[in-house]
Amino acid sequence: MIKFWTFGILIFIVITIILAEFTLKHYREKTGEKMWKLWNGRSTYWRLLSLTSFGITVGIMLFLHWTGLIAIQ
Repeated sequence: MIKFWTFGILIFIVITIILAEFTLKHYREKTGEKMWKLWNGRSTYWRLLSLTSFGITVGIMLFLHWTGLIAIQ
């Protein structure tokens, strides 16, 4: 069970970093520098990024469990 959660957290962190690399600059340009400096601009971005990363992680973990590569014991 420890391996399952460790692998899940690792996948979540990697996906979050990859998505942040691709979307952060675009989001900052879209919302403007003034809005980004306010708390609302950053918190909205990170909340959406976290939810997206979580969804992708759940999908990957379900696929790996379905294929039998990761077993929950």
